[in-house]
Amino acid sequence: MELKHELSTLSLLKLISFLFWSGLYLQWAVDSEHSPEYSSRVVTLLHGLVASCVGLAQCGVKTFSPSCLTLTLTWSQYALMTWSWGYFAFDLLWCLIYWTKNYTMMCHHFSALAAINLYISKQNGGCIFACTIALLEITNPLLQTRWFLRDAGHSNTILYYVVEFTYLIMFISLRGFLGTYLVYKIIKSETFGVYEKLITFALYFVSLIFIYEIFGYVLHKYRYKIEEFRGFGNEPVFTLQEQE
Repeated sequence: MELKHELSTLSLLKLISFLFWSGLYLQWAVDSEHSPEYSSRVVTLLHGLVASCVGLAQCGVKTFSPSCLTLTLTWSQYALMTWSWGYFAFDLLWCLIYWTKNYTMMCHHFSALAAINLYISKQNGGCIFACTIALLEITNPLLQTRWFLRDAGHSNTILYYVVEFTYLIMFISLRGFLGTYLVYKIIKSETFGVYEKLITFALYFVSLIFIYEIFGYVLHKYRYKIEEFRGFGNEPVFTLQEQE
């Protein structure tokens, strides 16, 4: 008996997206003298910029009314899902290959892939995904810019601190306060199913872990900065490894 293996259109689009991000990374890594992490962050910066801008443009939800939540999935939202799926798959694979031990980030990517797989199989909910991806990625360009500045030796410049404080404030405000409100609305809504609510809570829980790590970073770094500025001792400035 002959077995036929057919690749669905969705699977093909996901594969193309994954190959696009992988090819972009390899092209940059080959032509660049920088580290693999540097090349990976260039790719991450590109995805963060485009995903946040396109996500905000496609969001279109001012209130969580039933009519907004049941809008038909558009081709542009479908394209954003497959495009982002390829990126998260690439970055997850990169984390596994280089074994960064950033378990929170890997959980974030697993949850994002699960969310995309769930929403892309539905006929509606595209606007919710667009809002979610924008919320998740809008602070990412600031995070990458902060890393590039530090990598270039500008970690003690005014620009670095402006970028860092802007990132920290936006991340805590958007994922902490706005994210809590949105999760509350989704959990209470009868429009979403059990799996959608579970995925939403998983992403929210990962965000809370990130916020906890951020508070730890701020506490250790700037406590010593303030003590050093005031002259309360000669302790060296404590530097934490990047949390994300």
